[in-house]
Amino acid sequence: MYSLKRRLLLLSTVLVVLFLGVMGAGLNSALEESVIDNAKNSLRNQILLLMSSIEVEGGKVIAPAEVFEPRLLKLDSDLFAQIEEPSPQDASSLAIVWRSASLLDRDLPSNQSSLGEFMFFPNLDWNGDRINVMTLAVEWETTQGTTPFLVKVGESNLEYISRLARYKRQVLIWLSLFGGALIVLLLGMLDWTLKPLERVRRQVAGIEEGDRRRLDEDYPLEVTRLTKNLNNLLDFEEQRIDRQKEVLGNLAHSLKTPIAILKGLDFNSSLKPEVDEQLGSMENIINYQLQSASTIGRRHFSKAISIEEPTQKIVRSLQKLYSTKEIHLQVEIHDGVSFFGDEGDWMEVIGNLCENAFKWCERRISLKIVNLAESDGSRRLPVSIVIQDDGPGINADSKDKILQRGVRLDSQIPGHGLGMHIVKGIVEAYEGSIAISASDYDTGTKFSIILA
Repeated sequence: MYSLKRRLLLLSTVLVVLFLGVMGAGLNSALEESVIDNAKNSLRNQILLLMSSIEVEGGKVIAPAEVFEPRLLKLDSDLFAQIEEPSPQDASSLAIVWRSASLLDRDLPSNQSSLGEFMFFPNLDWNGDRINVMTLAVEWETTQGTTPFLVKVGESNLEYISRLARYKRQVLIWLSLFGGALIVLLLGMLDWTLKPLERVRRQVAGIEEGDRRRLDEDYPLEVTRLTKNLNNLLDFEEQRIDRQKEVLGNLAHSLKTPIAILKGLDFNSSLKPEVDEQLGSMENIINYQLQSASTIGRRHFSKAISIEEPTQKIVRSLQKLYSTKEIHLQVEIHDGVSFFGDEGDWMEVIGNLCENAFKWCERRISLKIVNLAESDGSRRLPVSIVIQDDGPGINADSKDKILQRGVRLDSQIPGHGLGMHIVKGIVEAYEGSIAISASDYDTGTKFSIILA
């Protein structure tokens, strides 16, 4: 069983993560472009500074006499520059006519160049280091003609990589904080939004436990329709049960009176035994059918009843009725045992079970009633009834027959064979179970009942 709140929170979290992931990728891409643009602008400015200090005389490039960038003069610098011109021996190749002090005796990587265009080559491998290189091919026009040469500037990429890594870390930290704060806000929003549903759940639980009869109706528009329909259902069920009990009571009253009158009539001696037998059978059938029809059964919205007092009342009555048998009775009812059902159903089950035990026992009976804990944590706990005696017991072939309508194991014992069948019907109505086994005494029978 899934939680609606957990489902919404999971979906919201996934959407937040996807959104922030896309945002983070976009920011990182923008940062990389910004860093690359900074590198380009820095190298372009260095080329322009060098161009301002270059002179050409007699078709020859004269090395810059003064360099305006101090980093080009430092040996451990991260900025490098060199100027190349066509080789006198081979015009297709270039010869270095000047290199910055920061290069020592090294040469910058060879790259393609296009006349009059700044060409940028990022993140090149150069003697184990990573550098960015920019070139500018120039043709210097003088009165003697044009002089071609190439200006090349390189800069270590480590600073840019370090800066980009710092930016990415900061973006990750801020997006993580923002995402965490957003998820917390979403959680609070979900709590506030789903609060009416949680209130409905608590009130439904209260109705199941018998603490209240109806749901409130001061809910948001989307929930009010649900609560009104549930209240209508509760009213309908309660009215149906009341009408059912009233009709059955009227039926019992209207049928029992004619039967009593028939019993009082003076039939001739030859017919009286048969008439009495048939009238007794009719009365038993009416009682049985009325009892079966009036069984309420398991209801999701019912109030819990305390079973100790009605159970003790039945036990005391049977003790008086069977006082001549000197029965040792042991009754164990755990504190706070409650039954979510109809009191009449409970008394019918306990009455038949106890009467059956008193009728068949020799000297000992034990009755134990407890609530069972359910694995789903529900507060509507099933009731366990275990009753046993030290009577003659029931053989294996008779265990199923005893629950059938009209079956008696001993025709010498008064009764009509309906009691245990009625118990079986009530147990089934409450989605329970009934088991018959040998008692813990040397002889006798144990009945184990669970009413859900």
